Amino acid sequence: MKSILNNPYRIAGIISNASAREIQSRKGKITAYAKVGKEITSEYDFPFFDSLQRSSAIIDKSFSDIEQNQNKVTHSLFWFINLNPIDNTAIQHLINGNKEKAIEIWEKLTDEKEVNPKNFSAFNNIGTLYLLENSKKK
Repeated sequence: MKSILNNPYRIAGIISNASAREIQSRKGKITAYAKVGKEITSEYDFPFFDSLQRSSAIIDKSFSDIEQNQNKVTHSLFWFINLNPIDNTAIQHLINGNKEKAIEIWEKLTDEKEVNPKNFSAFNNIGTLYLLENSKKK
């Protein structure tokens, strides 16, 4: 659960497949906000998560982790990825606080199915939600 709640992508407020340009843009914005003490929020601060305090030190460490290739992959396994319109729709439900609807969408692509190039992001995303629920069955 710590790998999700303290995930550098979550702290940065971005999805795990954000481009280098998006990462740098977000880094500049939240670093500036942190310096002046302004509250930092993200659309990916999903309502079902506890609130998150983003200090300058935590922000710097998170971007350092994201920018290192070996850490990037590890952390992306425990955060959400938006690769297609289905992922986008499910993530929008998460943003709106409807975790159950997001799970329902991703379950259609994963239940009793093999992982393939078209659905691997759904497996990653629903796996993250299942880990958050501490569901051993799922």
